[in-house]
Amino acid sequence: MSGDSKIGPIGGIVRASPLRGAAGSMAASARAAAPVQATQDNVPAGRLTRLAGSLASESPPVDVARVALLRSAIASGNYGVHPAIIASAMLDFHGRGAE
Repeated sequence: MSGDSKIGPIGGIVRASPLRGAAGSMAASARAAAPVQATQDNVPAGRLTRLAGSLASESPPVDVARVALLRSAIASGNYGVHPAIIASAMLDFHGRGAE
């Protein structure tokens, strides 16, 4: 499996689209020119399992029915996107331009 793959919206594997333009060409050249050496992680599996459990217990609950409803609406083209509402929510989340 290539490093250019990512998990799709329903758990499938999808290929990332190639970068375009001068920056994309430079990024592709740099990626091809710089091989990555595989390393071995030294984190015990038990520690990772405990960490995963801790993170899962701290995460907010997921409303599976609502997720399914939203996926269905998006897939059928019935989900309305309101850029002004999204922008306002993002600004609220990040402190409305606090610097």
